[in-house]
Amino acid sequence: MLTLTIARFDVDPDMVTNLLGLTPTSVARRGEPRPSGRLHDFNTWHLDLHAAPLVDGREHANAVGTLIDQLKGREHLFAELAKTLRPASISIYGGFYVSDEQQGVWLDSDQMAVLAACGIGWGLDLFEATMLS
Repeated sequence: MLTLTIARFDVDPDMVTNLLGLTPTSVARRGEPRPSGRLHDFNTWHLDLHAAPLVDGREHANAVGTLIDQLKGREHLFAELAKTLRPASISIYGGFYVSDEQQGVWLDSDQMAVLAACGIGWGLDLFEATMLS
């Protein structure tokens, strides 16, 4: 999976949608119940770019490419978001399932430049491919 997440801000998540002009996959509002019944502690806004587990570098590269295509031209909107809505984090997160074969993930310099211009961090958890079965 690969998801753009904007988290821990005080305004309604719809303001993030309106400011960026991107439709989220999901939002969570502070005080609304989670599936577990516990209440959300803070507001979040999520845009899933690849819902299935990422199993190779090509899938990661395609998902990042999809994200970059949506971010280009919105750098000023992310700067405005950071300034006015002041989220605690703006990041892309992914989970990569590694098999016994050598695999890798990468970000090209032009992709890093767009992420940096938007103030977006990047994180990736690695899991054993056996966890998929």
